[in-house]
Amino acid sequence: MERYSRHINLYNNFSKIRESKILVAGAGGLGSNVLQHLVRLGIGEIYIYDDGVVDMPDLNRQILYTPKDLGKEKVFVAKERLLGINPDIEIHIFNEKIMENTELPDVDVAIDCFDNFKSRKILDKKIHEKNIPLIHGGVERFYGQVTDIIPGKTKKLIDILGDIEDTDEVKLVTPYAVSIIASLQVSEAMKIIFEDYKNALLNKILVVDLLFNNFDILELN
Repeated sequence: MERYSRHINLYNNFSKIRESKILVAGAGGLGSNVLQHLVRLGIGEIYIYDDGVVDMPDLNRQILYTPKDLGKEKVFVAKERLLGINPDIEIHIFNEKIMENTELPDVDVAIDCFDNFKSRKILDKKIHEKNIPLIHGGVERFYGQVTDIIPGKTKKLIDILGDIEDTDEVKLVTPYAVSIIASLQVSEAMKIIFEDYKNALLNKILVVDLLFNNFDILELN
């Protein structure tokens, strides 16, 4: 347990972290940052869904990958790198999109690291079918947002996103904005695992504007 000596005493029951199962939907910018934090925390089992391959524009923010990985399937590279960081974690990879017919595994928390609204809406539906809490995160340019979705306790993600649709426009994003939003997602995941609903973003959304250093929590009425 020496690996966790710098944070083990911050939690009343660290075994909860070691026994937790977390699904990470997307192994891109948010996902690769989230995954690094999860393995360093000591999460017991991680399930990764992504059907992408590494390309050059990914390298500005997808911190698990290097130029040597160009053209390789992300989930396989991610698993190798993550086990290199912490070989005590059990990692399950799925080189596929989460679709309407996907059967999600039984996990404690799912983390939305997608970069498109279509996939997010499907994930929202799937986690409600299995009663799985979801940590939503989104980022673009210098801005980001985080909120927690808990079936039966909060609004659905689709209710928050509304009728937003994807466009063909290339999204611009700063790497540090991705890292900050990913860190906040992991922080929220820990709150849900430890049932700290009082301090979690339930029916609230944290909106981050790094250009002007604004962090605002908005009530989702």
